[in-house]
Amino acid sequence: MAPRPSLARFLWALFKVGVTSYGGPAIVAQLREELVVRRQWVSEEEFGESLAFAQLVPGPVVPATAAHVAQRLYGPPLVFVAAIVYALPAFVLMLALSAAYFRFGSLPAVHAVFRGLGPVIVAIVGSSLISLAQPALQDTRGLLLAAFLSPLFFFQINPVLLVLAGALLGILVMPNPKQMPKGSLPPKGSRRRGLAWGLSVAGALALVLLGLATWQPSVARLGAEVSKVSVLAFGGGYTAVALLYHAFVLTHPPLVSPQEFMDGLALGQLTPGPVVITSTFIGYKVAGFLGALVATTYTFFPPACLVVTLAPHFARLRQSWAFQRAVRGALAAFVALLFHVLAQVAETALVPPWAAPAALLALLLLRRGVPVLAVVGAGAVLSLLFLA
Repeated sequence: MAPRPSLARFLWALFKVGVTSYGGPAIVAQLREELVVRRQWVSEEEFGESLAFAQLVPGPVVPATAAHVAQRLYGPPLVFVAAIVYALPAFVLMLALSAAYFRFGSLPAVHAVFRGLGPVIVAIVGSSLISLAQPALQDTRGLLLAAFLSPLFFFQINPVLLVLAGALLGILVMPNPKQMPKGSLPPKGSRRRGLAWGLSVAGALALVLLGLATWQPSVARLGAEVSKVSVLAFGGGYTAVALLYHAFVLTHPPLVSPQEFMDGLALGQLTPGPVVITSTFIGYKVAGFLGALVATTYTFFPPACLVVTLAPHFARLRQSWAFQRAVRGALAAFVALLFHVLAQVAETALVPPWAAPAALLALLLLRRGVPVLAVVGAGAVLSLLFLA
């Protein structure tokens, strides 16, 4: 083990991962390569514990893993700094892509590219549904819970209520998880410090929303909806995508059209980092730069508040059967929600006769391990060649 790095070196390593990382699980591997293998700043066991913690809390896994490592090395305040440094490259690139999209998106060539990428987005959502379903539906009870909740999403019931219902039903019906090893005990006083920092930052975020409500009500609503999504999205980035779809496309009136949402999701595949950066695109559509900044802030900071608050309690959470069952139930609900979003996206994208075979081919490539960026790039090139 190398000695603890200077703060500047640690943040530079996170920034590099934020600039160069694509592809969900591949980002976890890249973060491990940087922190464990190359730098040896944390041990394999410590990184594994941070990853396990990130998989138990809502929000994208990689930022939560990096935040947990930052808290381990430097204490609670650096969780928020780590979140900013990691998300900054994706935010800047998505901001530029969003501005270009809303300025040039009506050009025939650009329109053709996004029309051709529709089936690819259907395939990406479908592949994410398969990946999420494998751990979430490990037994008959998980499958039955997802099947019970799935039709309810089509009745426009608030998805937040259904996810919470899934968590409560999970406590009642899910089997007891296998006993997991306890995490390392937190330093003395860390629970009080974590709670103080988590509540302070959460309070500041709430005050900002209250101020925005008197000046820019639409931006305040945007921040509230995105923060609600970010603290409920267990299971990875695409559960947040499903909630974002319900919050901004299926609302009345919709703030983003189904086609715009799919186009924003396609742009999210071109940016490094987690797919929830799609919220930046949505924010830009709602209120330009301010909307993009608010949406991104309320995507990454509320989960960081949870990391700071819950990290000292990780050993206890890991041993809580009720908590583990609730997470399993919530994941089953997210499988049902993602299935509903897949149906909605497919209805929009798979209109031309060539679209369904193209989506199936893209799905096969993704399940065979072809990188998402390569599939999106190939779809964009073929769209320019044959649809422009």
